[in-house]
This record gives sequence, C-alpha cells and structure tokens, in this order.
Amino acid sequence: MTIVHAFRSKATALACTPLLVLATAAAAGDGEAKVTSRDGVRHVLNPAIPAEPAETFDPRALWQAGGEDDEAVFFGLIVSIDADPSGHTYLLDGQLSEVFVFDGEGNYLRSIGREGEGPGEFRRAGDLFVTPEGNVAIMQRMPGKIVVLTPEGDPLGDYPTPRTPEGSPLFFESGGPAGDGVILATRTFARKETGMEITEALVRVDRSGEIQTTYREQASSRDFANMVFDEKSSMPPAWAAGSDGTLYLSDDFDAYAIQVYGPDGTLAHVIERAYEHRKRSPEEMERFKPRVSIRRNDRSLQPESKASPTDRDVVQMFARPDGTVWVLSSRGAFAASAGVIATFDVFDREGRFVRQVSLRGEGSYRDDGIHLVGDRLYLVRGLRAARVAMFGLESGAEPDAEAEAMSVACYDLGRIVQGQR
Repeated sequence: MTIVHAFRSKATALACTPLLVLATAAAAGDGEAKVTSRDGVRHVLNPAIPAEPAETFDPRALWQAGGEDDEAVFFGLIVSIDADPSGHTYLLDGQLSEVFVFDGEGNYLRSIGREGEGPGEFRRAGDLFVTPEGNVAIMQRMPGKIVVLTPEGDPLGDYPTPRTPEGSPLFFESGGPAGDGVILATRTFARKETGMEITEALVRVDRSGEIQTTYREQASSRDFANMVFDEKSSMPPAWAAGSDGTLYLSDDFDAYAIQVYGPDGTLAHVIERAYEHRKRSPEEMERFKPRVSIRRNDRSLQPESKASPTDRDVVQMFARPDGTVWVLSSRGAFAASAGVIATFDVFDREGRFVRQVSLRGEGSYRDDGIHLVGDRLYLVRGLRAARVAMFGLESGAEPDAEAEAMSVACYDLGRIVQGQR
C-alpha cells in the first residue's frame, strides 16, 4: 500500500437525468441470420445490420468518484471493477494495490487489501471478481495467485490455482468466475538456449484448483538473436464468462467470430457477423505498435515490432445473466459518433444479432475504460493517460502534467439492457 486514505466518504454525485432515447436508425436488419453446420458445430451467420433498428440512449447517471474535486479518494490506475448483489462496487487499483469499496449510492466506504506478500496482500494485480459467496477475489499477475478477502478486508487465504508441471506459479493475464469454477487466462515461460518458449492457455479450474477444461492453448517461440513481436500473435484473446458457466471466446484478430462454450466445456455454437475491418491511421499504427525491451546478459535488446494496419474486429465482450452478450467491435469502440461513449452489438442466447446500442456521454473507449457489470456501466475516465504515466506505453510519450486525475462514473442501464424505452 502506498497511500492510506483517512477521509470520510464523499463521492461526488452526478445529476440524474431521465432515460432518453435520442436517436433511432431508420434501417432495420438487412436479412435474417443464417444457421449452418461445420464439422458438427452450429454456426450462426449474421448480417451486418441487426434485426431491430439501432438505437442511441442517454443513460441515467448515478454517481461519480475520484477526479480533481473528490477529497475522499484518489485513484492511481483502476484496472478492474465488479459488484455484489447488495449493490456494493469494488474497484481494483493496480497501481496502489488496493480495492476501493463503494455502496449502491456511490458513497466511499473503505479500501481493502494492500501491497505485499503476506496474507491478503498482493502486487500489480490485474483483475478482480466477486465470488459466489460474496467475497472479493484479487488476481495477482506474477507470480500468479488469487487472494480472497471479505468485503471488510479480512484475508481468507488464496484461491487454489494450477501450477506448472515443475510446481511453479503461472503468469495470470485475467480471470473471472464461471458457474462453480473460475476461468483463467495464463502464460508460462520456458527458457531455451537461444530464446524462450511461451505457452498461453485459457482454462477453467474447479474449487480445488484442478483444470476442468482447456479452451485454448497456444505455444510460440522467441529467438533472442532475431526476435519479432507481432501485435496479432502477442495480443491475448477477448473473452467473457457468464454466471452459468458459459464462455464466449474470440481468438482470431481478423475475424468477427465468437466461440460459445457451454457450462460443460463443449463448443455449443459459433457467432459470426458480416464485418468490414477498421483501418488505422498512421498515428494509430504508431500507438498500437508493440513496445518490448528485453535485458539479456546485461544488454538491452530491442525486438522488431509489427503493428496491424487494421484494428482487432472484436475488442471486448460482456456476458449478461439473461444470456445475451454485448460485443464492442473496433468500429463500436474507435469510430463511435461524436458524443457517443461506445456502440455495442447485442446478440441473443441463440447467437442472433438483434440490437445495436449506442450510449451517449462524456468519454470514449479511446481514452477511457468501459465495464458493464449487471445493469450498470462504469466509465473509467483517464485510463489511457494513467497507463502512459505508469508504464510509458507509447513511443516518446511523456506523462501529461495537465491531465485530469482519474475518475469513475457509474450509469444505470437497467431499462436499456431490458430493451425498454
């Protein structure tokens, strides 16, 4: 823990505005979804336009925390958000190594967890989720472990997780609950004479830490003498897990295709949508180029980096309890209209492209973080600037002394996700 907060709760409330449908596209779907079978797997082939007219909504603002005017909390880098059934929100700060807890009205209650290696402690955590029992699980990246705390911050030990064949901890990219298990995106690193072998996997583990299902496993080699980092091959896949154990996986950078696995781990069907790749500008090409520096034998090696001329088709996904999946495409994330935070493609439980929902507000996926949790949207304002300040992710980037302090805004999407005007 690098900062201790001793202030009383003082979240800044946003003015609540009524839900307003601001625009409705005149065009309906350009055709019905077609269903076919490939190698015994059902594929749902969707047209480019949803079955229902596209809609733009003004979501109802609930609360805001952080920022220049909030004396109660200061955020370093909010990397993950979840909420429990009682309405409490948990914000994981990967820089400060603590979890901020807010009640349903946005009042700051306390912070839990701290930096370290002792009980209930963690470093550079990358993900967070609420367990079925209502406790808070924080995922440390390396060495990979999942620390479990009560909502009040009392340590409950570590969630059992798998290890390498040699017994070493794995590297965790991300994680989350799925039914009675946990989904983990992992990496292992094995040194070779001339380089390194990296194995990436997406697995589901049970409560004893045993792997139940391996959804994806991919190995790649890095040669120190001729090392190349390709954005397409180095970027982790997009995935989302439903509360019933359903997994949605998009692991093809250049395809709008989502594999849907049932709770038993079998591939149930594949969702596809007609889609045109979004081309990047020269500035975006430079921004998205992988930047990696490796030290070997006291020497700094600068590998060759390759950036894709187009964005990844499926950027992010959110699985909802009603069986729908909300997909943020490259166009929905980076080509949204002025005044629109993001545009989501909504697929029903059968895989049909039924809706397209645009959410208006101050913010954009290009600069901010987006989290859909239950019937709420959380917008992490200033995420890109905070990442640059912490990691220096962009070529020649300097921390912006004029950048506003990070804040989190919460919006109610209840009527929107239910399809009500």
